[in-house]
Amino acid sequence: MPDDDTPSSSDMKSHLQTLLDNKEKQLQQAATLGQQVLAQKTELDKRIRQLKELEGEKSDDGQVDEVARERYRELADTLVSWDKENAQLSSAFWSLKV
Repeated sequence: MPDDDTPSSSDMKSHLQTLLDNKEKQLQQAATLGQQVLAQKTELDKRIRQLKELEGEKSDDGQVDEVARERYRELADTLVSWDKENAQLSSAFWSLKV
């Protein structure tokens, strides 16, 4: 005689399918996050190269010109924005119920 607390075969299959679906969503979000971070790294490498070029063109007194300062500010703002985006995507990734 089956125990009333024992889940049915149908219940177990449904639960396992839910777990599988959630893992698929996690995998998709992890891939998205990975692609996003890779694109950010590529962009950061490019901007660092540009800043190094600007520094190579600095004036005789060793001062970084206003263009370079503005690029540094823009890069700092971009990094803050990327961190927020990544945190948002990461939190969505970890919030999936398993």
